[in-house]
Amino acid sequence: MIKQILTGWKNYLGKSEVTEAVAKQRAAVCDACPQAKQGKLLTFVKDTLKEVEGAYCNTCKCPLSAKVRSNDICPKNKW
Repeated sequence: MIKQILTGWKNYLGKSEVTEAVAKQRAAVCDACPQAKQGKLLTFVKDTLKEVEGAYCNTCKCPLSAKVRSNDICPKNKW
């Protein structure tokens, strides 16, 4: 899981069109999920995807800015 999240942070910085298109779809799903929580330490992470800005998944504890851009899967199998 750590490798996937590191890849997600790399993609967060790179912002390729393909990655961002997938991330946008995933962010919409995460935005509606009750497991998406706002993190205190993540408030400094600014994101073009406002749905996941500063948020983390309460199930896997991953920051959503990286998670939606990674090659990992949703722990609730929503994407």
